[in-house]
Amino acid sequence: MNNRKTILNLNANLKYIEHLLYIYDNKSDETSLGDIRKKFKNHFGVKPVLLNQYFGIIRLIPLLLIKEIYKNEKKILVGDVEKINIIRNSLAHNNFTIDEKGYIFSNGKGSLEMSYNDFQIFLHKIENDFYA
Repeated sequence: MNNRKTILNLNANLKYIEHLLYIYDNKSDETSLGDIRKKFKNHFGVKPVLLNQYFGIIRLIPLLLIKEIYKNEKKILVGDVEKINIIRNSLAHNNFTIDEKGYIFSNGKGSLEMSYNDFQIFLHKIENDFYA
């Protein structure tokens, strides 16, 4: 996928989340989810879908912060810590792709391919290990 299109889609996803949070905080209890969707679609010209491949990239933000803590703790880059490092460097250098199969992250030294399902499992494992 084109990196500019990926960034545009990520931005649209973030705008929708921001829009939902604004409405949640400021609108009356009578506002329906259907009304929210229609208003967003009319205003931005797209039909929003929150749980998609772009949401997965947003989910990486805590992972990037975990990577920095591991770096400060001088963790050895093996196993899952190495995968975190590949993902972090891949995002930092805009060297990743998203397609119908999943994500491909590359940092010049190695690459990591994950289906959407594997990606979610990996994120949950990392977070659970980190907070345990």
